[in-house]
Amino acid sequence: MWQRIQTLYMALAALCLFIVGAANETAWTSLIAGLGVALFTANTTYFRYRQRQFVVNRIGIIVAFALEAVYLIPVFNADLESQTQKPWALALPLVAVVLASMANRAIQVDEAKVREADRFRPKAKKK
Repeated sequence: MWQRIQTLYMALAALCLFIVGAANETAWTSLIAGLGVALFTANTTYFRYRQRQFVVNRIGIIVAFALEAVYLIPVFNADLESQTQKPWALALPLVAVVLASMANRAIQVDEAKVREADRFRPKAKKK
């Protein structure tokens, strides 16, 4: 359901993590980025289950922060001369976190609209 803005946010977050995972040299960072890509990509198909989307987005945010931590740990070590980190590799997991947070906000707005619409619907009578 591509007309929903949160689907676009989740797809862009998956793209950010895919770029980071595809361009790095270690298996662990690729694995963590792949997990984030899988979460956000699968989450775009859960458009009927807004609460599930919200929870999976939170897990995706945790994975993106873990990927950021994996990139930042060597930066904070004293061995700065051997650092060949790409600056965009440090920024893209944070961009994915921002996009996932924006998707969560849009999911909350959709949930509020559905609850508001349910208030006006008549209850079905049991026979």
